[in-house]
Amino acid sequence: MSKTDFHGHITKYDDKDKKGYEYISKKIDPEEAKVLFSEAKRRGEAQFETQLGKNYSVTHKDGVYTVVKREDNK
Repeated sequence: MSKTDFHGHITKYDDKDKKGYEYISKKIDPEEAKVLFSEAKRRGEAQFETQLGKNYSVTHKDGVYTVVKREDNK
């Protein structure tokens, strides 16, 4: 599992979830990513979909955020 500091948030992701992390760290506006992390902290989870239709969540527990792939709707 990889661990990084993303805009002040300790964030983890497995290799299989790397594309979800790259999406929020490189493809969307930083303000959009900030909203995802804020919602994950508030609710425990924030769901998002990449431009390719892949489903991911950002979860928050004990001060650590984790990016995980969810089941596709297909």
